[in-house]
Amino acid sequence: MKRLSLAVVAVLASGCAGRSAPPATPAPAPAAPAEPATLRYTLGTGHYRLDSQTHVVQEMMGTSNATDISTAALLTTDVAQAESNLGIAITIDSLGVTAPMGAADPAELAAAKGKVVRLVVSPSGAPVSLTPPEGVGVVVLQMAQGLREFLPLLPPGSTAAGTMWTDTTTTTTPNMGISVTVKMTRQHRITGWEDRAGTHALHLATTATYTVSGNGDVQGQSIELSGGGAATSDAYVSAAGVYLGGAASDSALVNANVVSAGMVVPVRRITRSTFTRLP
Repeated sequence: MKRLSLAVVAVLASGCAGRSAPPATPAPAPAAPAEPATLRYTLGTGHYRLDSQTHVVQEMMGTSNATDISTAALLTTDVAQAESNLGIAITIDSLGVTAPMGAADPAELAAAKGKVVRLVVSPSGAPVSLTPPEGVGVVVLQMAQGLREFLPLLPPGSTAAGTMWTDTTTTTTPNMGISVTVKMTRQHRITGWEDRAGTHALHLATTATYTVSGNGDVQGQSIELSGGGAATSDAYVSAAGVYLGGAASDSALVNANVVSAGMVVPVRRITRSTFTRLP
């Protein structure tokens, strides 16, 4: 079509003088992301990366010994229905630990590949049971026990921002010959819905305090543990009920009483961990 000349445009403009142009039809607003009023975990598979750094300071006879341990693992998860709960199979695809000489056996880490940690949790993520893989060493067993609360706890009701609730848990697990009991009280708060790497996600913030007690024999020595700590975490779950990852920090002071020697060894520990969901 030929362009209209300036003269024709002027005539058309004068002929329309005094008339109101019809209002432009506004473009439809983009649909808001879905924000379900309640949320539960969905079934399916996922891939995650775990990165964890732990700093430990042990005081003995006036001397402080510091140790730094880094852990990196790739995990595949399969969430399936288990009667009224969810069964989660967590397969260790790879495991690497950087620690002082002798703290992590390379053969043990290599043997961890393909081992499966099995969890049973409620639809909201509350742990019911954990079954570690058989035939693994201390390092792998400790990592497996740390996956007990792999999924963050979802709210029992509304997902509205500002919703708060608390829960208390008591767990007893073996750790290098010592039966360790942790009693924890957690306060959860919904920060709101946010964008998480392009996915609309619920942000869950948690603070916790806990006590630690235990006793057992280590290399023929009777040991009693007492102490406690505090932890914080931020986790993200999509509107479809998929865990998208998060970060956590934990600090503790636990006193190890070597009964036969009449000696108390304070152990301070700081751990920071992140879970990242992979494509």
